[in-house]
Amino acid sequence: MQLQNMDKPKEKKFKDTSWDFRKEFTKYSNHGFHTYPAMMIPQIARRLIEMYGKDKKVLLDPFVGSGTALLEATLHKNFKKAYGIDINPLALLISKVKTTAIPPQKLWDEYHNLVKNSLEDKKNKKQIAKPDFFNIEFWFKPEVIKDLCIIKENINSIKDKDIKDFFLIAFSETVRDVSNTRNREYKLYRMNEEMLKKHNPDTFRKFREKVKENIYSMEDYVKEKQNCEINILAEDTRNLTSIPENSVDLILTSPPYGDSRTTVAYGQFSRLGLQWLGYDKNQVLNIDKISLGGIPTKDLKNDLGSPTLKQTLDKIAKIDPYRARDVLSFYVDFDKCVQELHRVTKKGAFMCFVVGNRTVKGIQIPTDEIILELFQAKNHYYHHNTFIRNIPHKRMPKLNSPTNISGNHAVTMNEEWIVIIEKQ
Repeated sequence: MQLQNMDKPKEKKFKDTSWDFRKEFTKYSNHGFHTYPAMMIPQIARRLIEMYGKDKKVLLDPFVGSGTALLEATLHKNFKKAYGIDINPLALLISKVKTTAIPPQKLWDEYHNLVKNSLEDKKNKKQIAKPDFFNIEFWFKPEVIKDLCIIKENINSIKDKDIKDFFLIAFSETVRDVSNTRNREYKLYRMNEEMLKKHNPDTFRKFREKVKENIYSMEDYVKEKQNCEINILAEDTRNLTSIPENSVDLILTSPPYGDSRTTVAYGQFSRLGLQWLGYDKNQVLNIDKISLGGIPTKDLKNDLGSPTLKQTLDKIAKIDPYRARDVLSFYVDFDKCVQELHRVTKKGAFMCFVVGNRTVKGIQIPTDEIILELFQAKNHYYHHNTFIRNIPHKRMPKLNSPTNISGNHAVTMNEEWIVIIEKQ
C-alpha cells in the first residue's frame, strides 16, 4: 500500500511552547502518588482529551506507565471506559491505585492504626525476616531495612485489598527515598562514601509524610472522579490483547523511548520497590529485557515500510552495526503494537503519541516520523499535526555519557513530539 500523506508530514510539524506547561503544578489530584520514569505531565493528557476526546467514550493507553492518561480519563465526564496496558507490575499497581477512589476516612483510620502498630513494633524491637534479594545491604542501611520490614508487615495485615495497595504505593515510594541510591536518577547508582556518611533517613517519617500527602490528594479525587470504568491489563501490546475489536475511539500514550537499558531504565527504576513488594525475582530483573527493543535483531533486514527508519539505520550502521540492530529491534516490536492498536480501534479514532526522539551515535532518530510511517505503511491513517514541546519538568538527564569516557557527553531528549493521527 502507498504511504498516505507522507509528502506533507514536515509541513504539519511545528514548535508550540504552549505545550510546555512550564509553570504548571503537575501533581494535582492523584498524579503525585508515585514517581515514574519520563512521566507524561497531566496537562498534556488533559489538553489532548479536550482537543480530540470530546465525543469519545473509550480510551486506551497501551503503555500505561504511571497512569496519567487513565487518571485524566476518570476526571472527564465523557468516558465510560478506559484501558491501561503494561508489562511492568509497578506501573500496573501505580495506575490501579491512582484511579481507585477510596473514602478518605477509611484511609485515615487505617493510617493511624498502621503508624501505632509499627511504632510499637519498633519500640519492642520486633524481629522480622528481611526480604531475600541480592545486595539488599548494599542498597539500604541496616536500620532502614529493619524499619521497612516493620512497615511492610503491618501493611500486609490490612484486609481490604484496595486500601492495602494504596499503602503499598506509598511504601514503594518510601523505599526509593530511603535507599542508598543517588537522588533524581532512574538507574541504580549508589551514593559515594561521603554521601553515605550523611545519609541517615528517618524511614517512618518519610512513610508517614507520603501517606498523608496521598490521602489529602485522594480527598480531592473522590470529589472530582467521574463514572469511568477502569481496566488495568497485565498484558503486552505486541500480542493479541483482551480488548474487543473496534472498541476504542481514543488512544493517548507516551511510548517507551526505545532503549530501556540505557536512556530511560524502567526496570532499574522499579527494581528495589518491586523486590520489597515481593514480586518474582525473574520478573523483576527481566523488565528491561522483555520491553520493546529489549533484544537486538540478527540483521538490518525488515519490511516495516518506513523510509525514514531505513535512512536512519543506514547512518548508524556505518558507525556501529550492532547499535543499528539494537535500534531496529524497538521499531520491529513497535510495529507489532501498531497492528494490535489497529485491531482494537474504531474508524475515526484519534491516536495521540507523545514521543522522544533519542540520539544514537550522534544521530537523532525521528521517532515521530517513523511511527507515522509505520501506521501509514499498512493502513489508512491521516496525519493531523505534530506539536513539538520543550521538556521543562522531565526527570531525565540533560546530558549523558554514551561512551562512558569522562567529558564525552551527548545531549539527551530536551523536546517531545506530540503526534496526532486519525484512523480512516
